[in-house]
Formats: sequence, C-alpha cells, structure tokens
Amino acid sequence: MRVIAGQYKGRQLTTPKGANVRPTSDRVKESVFSIIQDRVIDANFLDLCAGTGNIGFEALSRGAKQVTFLDNNLSSIRLIEQNLQVFGLDQSKPEVQLIRVDVLHGINQLHQNSATFELIYFDPPYDSNLYNKCLSHISDSRILETSGILLVEHRKQTDLPILSGKLCCYRKKQYGDTCLSFYRYE
Repeated sequence: MRVIAGQYKGRQLTTPKGANVRPTSDRVKESVFSIIQDRVIDANFLDLCAGTGNIGFEALSRGAKQVTFLDNNLSSIRLIEQNLQVFGLDQSKPEVQLIRVDVLHGINQLHQNSATFELIYFDPPYDSNLYNKCLSHISDSRILETSGILLVEHRKQTDLPILSGKLCCYRKKQYGDTCLSFYRYE
C-alpha cells in the first residue's frame, strides 16, 4: 500500500496483518482523487472508519489542510499512528487528528465540537449495518459542509438509499465488487 500522488508520493504505508481491515485499493483510491481533484486542497477531510488511514494519508499528500482519522479498532489506531511516523507527523500537529471511538458516537462528538468537513470518506466494514444509520447521522449533524461531498465505499450488492435526510446520492461508480456512492445536500 502506497501513496499515489502529491507531497508524499511513493511512501509505503504499513499494512494490516490478517483480514480484519480491508484497505481501499489503489484503483479505487486513484479514481476517488481523480473525481474530487482540487477540492481536496486546503480542505478539512474526515476519514470515517479509517482502517489503515490509506485514504486520509492520500488526502494529506494531495494538500488537505487537516485530516481527521476516526476508527474504533485499537489495531487500526495503532496502524495509523505508525503510518503518521512514516510521514513525520504525530497527533500534536494541527493537520492531523486521530479519534478512537465508534462511528456513531464519533459523528456526535464531532458535531458537539462544531467540526465540519468539506470531504468525508466513509468506508465501514462491508458487512456492517452502519451505512443507513451513519448517513442519517451525518445528514442530521451537519458535520458535512453545505457544499461538501460524502463518499461512501461499499460492496456493489449493498443497497444504499438515494435520499437520506437531506443528503442525496448524485453519482455512483463501480470498480469490480466495490462501489462508491457520492452524496451531497439537496
């Protein structure tokens, strides 16, 4: 697993042992950043269910102002901490925030702290029942800025709603078994 482009291009990231974490493939990652292009520059970026932090590190490399990594799994948090060291970063830097909490509580916590993001990447375990609950929470909490984009990675068989609260799915892309659904406020 490596960073594809930007300031940290080519840096190798520590990968997980076992199958508990499923890093986003380079093909999907490259497509994501090709679609959002310059929107990542100077953006506040949330890597929700961050796993290895693969997507968040790509956002940092491509010019995100600040990246928040949120995950509940202690092994994932330790992996992200190791990968921060690869970048010469740690949690004391303003451009990085690492939060260990389950995703629903994390969304509430971010809302209570008045955090907002131009870009949110949400990639929970494919077999989880988190998709609809989190879409609704994100819509209600308004942690996504009014003109922001929520990208949801999921298995192609996962049936996500077109509308969730005030969020509307306006685009879908498929890469083999992986799909990306793009949401924004109506």
